[in-house]
Amino acid sequence: MPVTSRKIVAYINARSGEFTRKDLVNDLIGHRSDTGGKKSRRKSKQPAAARDLSIIDETLDGMVAVGLIRKKRNNYIKVHAFAVEGKIRINSRGDGLLQVLDNEILIKKDDTVGAHFNDLVAVKIIDVKQGILYGAVEKIVHREKHAYFARVVHATRDSVIYNLMDVPGNREVCAPKPSGSFNRGDMALIQLEEGLHNKREKCRVIRTFPPDDERYDLERIVVKHSLPGPHRDYHELRDMQAIRPDAGPRRDYRDLFTVTIDGADAKDFDDALSIERKGDGYTLYVHIADVSSYVRKNSELDREAFKRGTSYYLGNTVIPMLPEVLSNDLCSLREGIDRLAMSVEMDIDRHGAVKSSRCYRGLIRVDRRLTYTGADEILSAGGEARVTDMLRMLHECAMLLHNRRVSQGSLELNLTDQSLVYENNVVTDIQYVERLKSHLMVEESMLCANVAVSCFIRESGVPSLYRNHEPISPDSLVSLKEFLRQLGIPFKIAGNTAANLQKVLARVAGSDIEHVVNMVILKSMMQAFYGAYPEGHFGLGFKDYTHFTSPIRRYPDLVVHRCLKSIIDRTSPPYSLDEIVEIGDKSSELERVAQSAERDFRKIKTCRLMMDRVGEKFTAIINGVSRYGFYVTLTETPIDGMVPLWTLTDDFYLVNEDEYTVIGRKHGRRFRMGDRVNVKLTSVELDRIVIDFEVL
Repeated sequence: MPVTSRKIVAYINARSGEFTRKDLVNDLIGHRSDTGGKKSRRKSKQPAAARDLSIIDETLDGMVAVGLIRKKRNNYIKVHAFAVEGKIRINSRGDGLLQVLDNEILIKKDDTVGAHFNDLVAVKIIDVKQGILYGAVEKIVHREKHAYFARVVHATRDSVIYNLMDVPGNREVCAPKPSGSFNRGDMALIQLEEGLHNKREKCRVIRTFPPDDERYDLERIVVKHSLPGPHRDYHELRDMQAIRPDAGPRRDYRDLFTVTIDGADAKDFDDALSIERKGDGYTLYVHIADVSSYVRKNSELDREAFKRGTSYYLGNTVIPMLPEVLSNDLCSLREGIDRLAMSVEMDIDRHGAVKSSRCYRGLIRVDRRLTYTGADEILSAGGEARVTDMLRMLHECAMLLHNRRVSQGSLELNLTDQSLVYENNVVTDIQYVERLKSHLMVEESMLCANVAVSCFIRESGVPSLYRNHEPISPDSLVSLKEFLRQLGIPFKIAGNTAANLQKVLARVAGSDIEHVVNMVILKSMMQAFYGAYPEGHFGLGFKDYTHFTSPIRRYPDLVVHRCLKSIIDRTSPPYSLDEIVEIGDKSSELERVAQSAERDFRKIKTCRLMMDRVGEKFTAIINGVSRYGFYVTLTETPIDGMVPLWTLTDDFYLVNEDEYTVIGRKHGRRFRMGDRVNVKLTSVELDRIVIDFEVL
């Protein structure tokens, strides 16, 4: 039998102690040709044996390179257990990938043994080829999820076959045939069960739905991302009259004119603003709901908030981190009601520099509840004198803070948020959100408070969470420079990266390619995360930064409040460094889940909006290139889709992902990021949540 790399890996895995190449040759080939470890001076009379020796040498070198074995003179020794645990990722072909430290382990579809995306699996390393590790799932340690949305594919004599939706790899499962009727295309919520039936995983049908009913889009996204359900009945909230905030001195701000500025549909208000003119500068007050007074560390409610990590915003529905009795009532800074707050006072000079800041436990009473639109109208046309004067002062201060922030390296990406438009609880449109002066006022005030609190906590030495954002990696800068070169835009990698990017943003401002360039710069950046040490925020240009201003909807902010309060009260730090690291990692992970869920919800609603428009023509901008084609955004509405490569039939097209272009080999027709193209909508697939176009 010929020797294979897989046999060699299995042989070495079964051994204990040191071994030599000679041991391997003797045991696997069975003769002593070339047993000295050196190439034979004579040509082998047995080409097969020569191939075996070559495979042994290549495999040994590969295993040394990936760190499975170590060579010491003529001996080898295992330095790895050949077995690992980790979360598996499944691609569209059904193959798996496991990231372990610096190595990736590829798992062929037949070796995944039914593991699904993000399941915790035990994997055995079975092969090494050309520096690539291959593995096989030995055990599914923990299912990431058991419930899935599925669609009826067909039926057998005793079973109904379902295809799992929102799962890569075209996974089919089976359930016993029901007594009632069912049709191909019907949808169901199913739960996986242990065991196989005719080589398919068994499942239990929890509930059935009519095909493609929009009312179940929300539940589908909740199931896909394993989002939390309704809050349960917490023991500590059963007697609202008995709830008492934690003790401690408070500064009384109730005589200070205070407003909240939020969206028209907002139900929880966790930040309020006050401002006073001091000479040629200002004292800006940011008051944040004191949630930590009602949610005690390690309580049942606190453990649930940590588990959720954040609130999830899906269209006009919110899955809150905290029960509504807290988020919408007791902790919400509602107009005309005394509320507990954590308050930050910041003295700001006429240049927008914060000269000093102070943090206190506060007691406030909001005088006016304003909306973004209402505040903007008052700024423009005036209104009640006291409100008008305050808003204009806030806007002046915010502009000073904004201009100083940009001058010190903050990047101003012009990427407008998108909003779903509802009528009678049905999405009728998706629009860009207009950015108003009132948005700027609130954002600059919150940024300023976050920086002040971060500095205050860092100087105290109390372990706490920080919001970090690393600079763009050298490789990403090279790719970004190449992209900009294709557009004829100069960009220097050397020097101050933020300043160089600001020049690019200023150059494209107001042009057709502004959105695309902004998007590419955003995608070039690292993802922000929560960490135990202040590492700075590249995008905002801050050396110190944390999240302090949203404890109703973000768990890290609640943690920061507790740390800040311990400094004010001069009590022991509430968290150890190890606890902070764990909270930061988990919170960063849940933030990614929330972002993915919110993005998927928008995508499924855009699919709904476009289903009846197949065949219509649109103008679009190319906003991305992949080996499968290129992506476009419609100019009339923020809807994205793909032009698959196979639809370009007038030539054989080649994709150059590094240069963000698709080029016809024969005629040289080119599609490049930022180009304007005319397209026709060809298909909308709700199961895969994709929209496809073809170029006219």
